[in-house]
Parts: sequence; structure tokens; C-alpha cells
Amino acid sequence: MARVLYLYLVLCAVDSLSAAQLFFDFETVDSKQPPLGFASVLEGGGKPGLWKVIEDEVPGYFSAFSKDSANVQKKPVLAQLSEDLTDERHPMLIFEDDTFKNGTFEAKFKLVKGIIETMAGLVFRYQDPQNYYYVRASGIGQSFAFFKVVNGQRGEPVMISREIETGQWYKVSVKMDGAEFTVRLNDEPAFPTLTDHTFTQGKIGFWTKSDSVSYFADPRLDYEPRVIPAERWIEEALKAFPRLLELDIFAPAEPGQQAKVIASKDVGRKGQIEDEVVKAAITEGKRHYERNKKTTRITLPLTDRNGDPVAALRVEIKSFAGQTRANALTRAIPIVELMQRQILDLKDLYQ
Repeated sequence: MARVLYLYLVLCAVDSLSAAQLFFDFETVDSKQPPLGFASVLEGGGKPGLWKVIEDEVPGYFSAFSKDSANVQKKPVLAQLSEDLTDERHPMLIFEDDTFKNGTFEAKFKLVKGIIETMAGLVFRYQDPQNYYYVRASGIGQSFAFFKVVNGQRGEPVMISREIETGQWYKVSVKMDGAEFTVRLNDEPAFPTLTDHTFTQGKIGFWTKSDSVSYFADPRLDYEPRVIPAERWIEEALKAFPRLLELDIFAPAEPGQQAKVIASKDVGRKGQIEDEVVKAAITEGKRHYERNKKTTRITLPLTDRNGDPVAALRVEIKSFAGQTRANALTRAIPIVELMQRQILDLKDLYQ
């Protein structure tokens, strides 16, 4: 079992990466800003959401979801605190670090107050502020519903009447399995299994409406890790060149953004931020060679169909007596060529 620890989440990958879990831990988050890795976005008018981490009493995993439950603990929770009264305003907080296809996203939520609305929900298969799925609970409307938003247009909901009390914690989960969605509220099915083919993968996050002040706690995602093309290329390269000590692909999520390791021989290196050498390879197309007595490291650009650098490949091999920059590049270039013929655009590394 491999385990990677970040400041705000723990990722546990099991065996062959057929299953994994994300636990979002708000304990170490600066209460004055949203958690790292998340972005505040807004669909509709009005001001952006005000997302902060605060403390509140939350039911334990095995306690009943009621105001009077004795099994509660005070802990950091995610809160949307803006009370902007603009109608059809939808503040969201989106986890930007990855996209997901199949899995189960769950969290607890509590409606705190609101005049126009008291709502809270989960976003999944998010593409952008105009395209996503979400489920939400409404205290004023006393309902629970599933929605799809396409090009900013909200489709007809799948909705049930449900008593939703302000000040009480509820648990919601969405299981994503291809085009099928199973939604549960307090561990009970909310609807029959839903089917929709619009979005096949996307990001996850939290959703509110108008002036709703809402809290979220214990978010968790059990998911099937998505194997991106860059990861397959690493596997292919290691089969063709098994004596490589290290092999990393660095790439930004979008052109101009900071590059990170998106695929590696060592899965523990995934997410590592670019250094100046990698940055120069991507922004200027520079090749870099460095050597010590034991190892030699070569960093080379990966280019798109126009020959413009979009990513970087870092290769580490054993050093030997008489090794030169030229023969090190001779060993590294075939690996670049193996990958290069599959890249027309930056997105080809991801999908």
C-alpha cells in the first residue's frame, strides 16, 4: 500500500491502484482562507462565496444525525459565510487538483441560516461554472434534488419532498458508476438509480445558493484512480528501458500554469512542483544535463504538434566513467521519441 501525505488531504492507493481514498482534513488549514487545492467559483450573479474553515460540533461517524446526539465532537468544518441576497447566485468551492470518473463522494452538511434560501449540496463531474451535476438539500423548500447544468442552463430536477431542518447535520453521498448515479441521504436511497451520459468525468466540490450560510464536514471520496496517458507512457518506457533509475513527466494543468509531476516511476513523486530546470525546459525548450559520481539526470522538453514545449521529461540513469553530455542525451532521446509521437497538444498527456 502506497501512502502520500499532503497538507490538506491523505491519498491511500491500494495495491494495483484499483481503489483509492481522499480524506479532506481541515485541521491544518488557515481559517482565513479556503483549503489549499480548492478554488472558489461562482455561477450566476452577485459576489463570490466566502469560504472559510471554522469550528463546529459534528456527529461522529457512528452517531445518529440529530441535534440531540451525544456522540459529537468539536472540529474544523468548511463554511460558506457570505449572505449576499442575490437570487440565482451559486457559490461553489471546487477541488482543482484532479478529475474523477467513478467513485463515491460523501460529506456531512448543515444548513445554518438564510433569507432567500437555505441550501447546501455536493458538486460532481464539474467541468466549469456552466457545466456540472449537483445534489442539494433545501430547508425553505423542504426538498432534496438532483440537477444537471449544461451551458449555464439548469435542467429539470429529480426531486423529492424531504424535511430538512436548519441547525441539524445530514450526510449525503453520490456514487458515480459510468453514466449511473446512486444518491443517498443519511445512508438511505434518495431516488432510484439515475442515468445520464452528459459528463463522463470531472472535478468535485461543494455548492450553495444565494444567501445560504452552510457548513460541510468529513468530506471523503472513494474512487477508481484515473490512469492518464502520461502514466501509461511511463509504464511503456520502463518496459522498454528497465534500467532507468527515475523517470518523471512534468506538466501544467493549463498552459502557463505551474508544472507538477503528473506521472512517475515513483508514485510518491506525483504532485512535486517544478524546479527552475523543468521550468526552463517548458518555457524555453532548454535541455539540461547534470552528473555526479553515481547518477546522471537529463531534463528534456516534450513538444506539441507545432514544436512548442508543453511539458518536460526527466530521466535519471547510472553514471559511468567517461560519460559525456552527448552520450547521456543519446540514451534519453529515444524515451522522448517514444512519448513525443503521441503528443499533439498538452491535453493529450491527460486524456
